[in-house]
Amino acid sequence: MIIAIVAILLFIVLAREVYAATHIQAGFYIKPICTTDGHGVLLTFDDGPNVKNTPKVLEVLRRYNAKAVFFCIGGEAEKYPDIVKQIISEGHMIGQHTYCHNPFHSFFSSSRYLSELQQAHGVFARLGVDIKLFRPPLGITNVMIKRAVEQMGYLTMAWSVRSFDTRSESRAKVISRVVDKMQSDSIILLHDRMDDADIVAEEIIKEITNRGWTLCNPHNINL
Repeated sequence: MIIAIVAILLFIVLAREVYAATHIQAGFYIKPICTTDGHGVLLTFDDGPNVKNTPKVLEVLRRYNAKAVFFCIGGEAEKYPDIVKQIISEGHMIGQHTYCHNPFHSFFSSSRYLSELQQAHGVFARLGVDIKLFRPPLGITNVMIKRAVEQMGYLTMAWSVRSFDTRSESRAKVISRVVDKMQSDSIILLHDRMDDADIVAEEIIKEITNRGWTLCNPHNINL
């Protein structure tokens, strides 16, 4: 009987974590930004900077005069500071995505998670980047993460359209998923570490333009 109760409680806890990860935009633990409030479709890129693919994404954005938010991993920013500086110089915004993107972050204590955020924040500060936005790896939030993020004074940006572009799927399927779900004020989640990130981004931008929508400049959102 006791084992059954423990199993049920464990299931409830895990289910809550899965819900929080899948529906971060619902504000289960942290109330996130998940719409541009009519400013247009916003492109966001996680897990960079990537030495091979981020420059190609930047070239596409430059060609279409589009701006985006890059949620950069602190450790990667430390490796490739010139790419971080290029992102900023071309008018994009950088948000924090922790220092090392550890898949077990959700099991960290609040103090350890805070230390992770502070380490990444230090990297960006040394590069002259003022960080206001945060996106948790895998979209996972919990009480401990909430406390750490609040101590840093960050705003959390979620998404309204998740591309699932890190799956082993065709480029066409990823693009179709995004364009089928996006609305005129969507926040789209992409990953600039992926090999086809530039091509996917370009096709999405073309569809936004074809629909007569605008591309949101993150600097125009009231944060």
